[in-house]
Amino acid sequence: MKKLTCIFISFFLLSCNNKNKNVELNLTTTHPITNIREISKTWKNITEIQKEWVKVEKDNNGYLIYEPCDGNTETIKIEKSNVIINFRIESEKYNFKKFEISKENSSFCFDAYKFENKKYFQINARIVDSKNGIVLWEIDGIKWFMTPKENYKSFRIIKNNCETEKKTRIRIFANKCN
Repeated sequence: MKKLTCIFISFFLLSCNNKNKNVELNLTTTHPITNIREISKTWKNITEIQKEWVKVEKDNNGYLIYEPCDGNTETIKIEKSNVIINFRIESEKYNFKKFEISKENSSFCFDAYKFENKKYFQINARIVDSKNGIVLWEIDGIKWFMTPKENYKSFRIIKNNCETEKKTRIRIFANKCN
């Protein structure tokens, strides 16, 4: 029975960690349509803050937007008294309160909370590169460089077109069970 159980479990194992290290990536790069992405160096109130944000990455060639094959590019949307955080796979909607802008008007923070799961944390956003439209967001210990959604096509976009990542690969490891 133990051997049969081991064989059964082995059928459902994913082989993500056992990939050939010489696999070529299937990436598509789209170059910016425009280079205009500058944002204001300060915010005076919540109405001046852009409502939709998209995560940017940085490599040797500058900033880019990465579109993974196993999910979506991370985004944040501010609406009324809510903030919607779209992680790579899932999305969460939180209420927020205590919205504050810094004395220098270059950052803001607010408390986010969700009553259903009793989760409370602070969200901070600080302008780090107004010329390139980059704001550092800190969300419950996670840090993301982000840009307003309207700047999306101003960045190089790298899309990962992997076909096998979303599929389960079955392998039999019967010889490893005793």
